[in-house]
Amino acid sequence: MILLNYKKIGTGNKTIIVLHELMGDHRNYDAILPYIDTTNFTYIFVDHRGYGLSKDILGEYTCDEAGNDVKNLITELKLKEVNLLAHSMSTMIAQKVALIDDRIKQLILITPITASGIKMKPEAQAKLIASMKKNENLIEYVVESASSRYNQKWKDYRIKMGYEASTLEARTGYMTMYLTTDFIAEVKAITIPIKIIVGHHDLPAFHKNNIKKQFEMYYNDFEIIECMEAGHYPMIECPVYFASKIERFCK
Repeated sequence: MILLNYKKIGTGNKTIIVLHELMGDHRNYDAILPYIDTTNFTYIFVDHRGYGLSKDILGEYTCDEAGNDVKNLITELKLKEVNLLAHSMSTMIAQKVALIDDRIKQLILITPITASGIKMKPEAQAKLIASMKKNENLIEYVVESASSRYNQKWKDYRIKMGYEASTLEARTGYMTMYLTTDFIAEVKAITIPIKIIVGHHDLPAFHKNNIKKQFEMYYNDFEIIECMEAGHYPMIECPVYFASKIERFCK
C-alpha cells in the first residue's frame, strides 16, 4: 500500500487534513503556521503523488487513486474523525474521499471545483494539456492572469513554486484529472457539511456567484464565505483571516 508523505503540526484532538492545489504543495500553507491553534488542533499537510514530500511516489494521478491515497493515510494514522480541507484541484479529490470514507465529518473547500470538473471544448482541453506537457509558459500565463494586482516578486514566487513543487508528469496528470473527470451524479450522497471559501479577486470562474450557482444544484449542506482581500490563494494572501475561519468551522 502506498502511503503519502505529510507534515504534521499540533497535538490537538481535532484533526484537519489539508490538501494542496495544482501549482503548489504543502508549503502553500506555510503563511498560516504562526496563527494556527496547535493545542486544540492537529494539522496534517499532505502532498499528493508527485508533489512535495511525495514527489518520488509515482502514480496514475487520477481522482480515484488520490482519493484512496487519502483514505489509506487516514487509516494508517488511526484517525476516527477528520475535517478535510482542500484547495482548487484537490477539492475534487476531497469530494471523492467524502464518498468513500465515513470518517470525514466536514469538507472545507477553498476556491473549489465541483465533482463535474472544469468543462471545455475538446480542442481547448487538448491544447491546455499539450501546453502543460511542453512545460513552458502555461504556468507563467496562469500566474499572470490571476495576479494582475500584485508585484513581480509575488509572480516570481508563484511561478517558481509552480515548477518546483511537483513533477511534470504529476502536474499534467492532475490537470487531465480535473478536465476529464465527472462524478457529479454521485455527490448527492454527500450529507456532511461543506464550508467554502472563495477569493473576491480570483478568476471569474471562481467568483462567489459562479461557485454558488454550481454548488446549489447538487449539494445538500454548504456555506460560502468570500475573502474580500484574496484571489486564488487566501491562505497566503490573508493568512490570519484564513486560519481563524478554518478553526471556527472546525469548532
